[in-house]
Amino acid sequence: MPEDSTPAAEEDAPAAAPLATGQPRPPGEPPTVVALREMIEAKLAEIAGGYLVDQHGNYVLGMQSARTFIVPTWLENGATVVRVFAITNMAVPVTAELTSWLLAKNLEFVFGAFALDVDQGAVWFNHNLLGEFMAPEELEAAIGAVIETANRFDDEIKSRFGGRLYVEGAEGVVAPPSSPGYL
Repeated sequence: MPEDSTPAAEEDAPAAAPLATGQPRPPGEPPTVVALREMIEAKLAEIAGGYLVDQHGNYVLGMQSARTFIVPTWLENGATVVRVFAITNMAVPVTAELTSWLLAKNLEFVFGAFALDVDQGAVWFNHNLLGEFMAPEELEAAIGAVIETANRFDDEIKSRFGGRLYVEGAEGVVAPPSSPGYL
């Protein structure tokens, strides 16, 4: 099981990709996750023309105002999961109005949901896929849904509730919870 799948802070320059070898990998990564990575890398090259890989082996797309992470991982029982998420906002004051708004928005989504890191005031939009059953087209749809939704709502969250966009500064960048605890 991976120790930590923390996205790189914005001041840490992720390695340009695709790279055939030498990409960072979590210790003990099983062959099933390596196979998922091959599918992910091929799909990212096709749909984005390129991507970055951070120091933890997470794939990073920087499109519009969202920074989107694609994280292949595994569970203790051997199942694989691909997490697709964007941290949309930071330092957002956590209020009853914010939490009610996020929950109401979640009812509208076909793919994904908002999550709230109350300690950091960080708003996430995420969607998880079962790696064993994932088709490349499903991955593409999930990435598109996360990017579109994050870009659609990040400015509205900032204007309605305060805080800043994730891409507006590296200080205080939130690390996602360690896998698989967040799943």
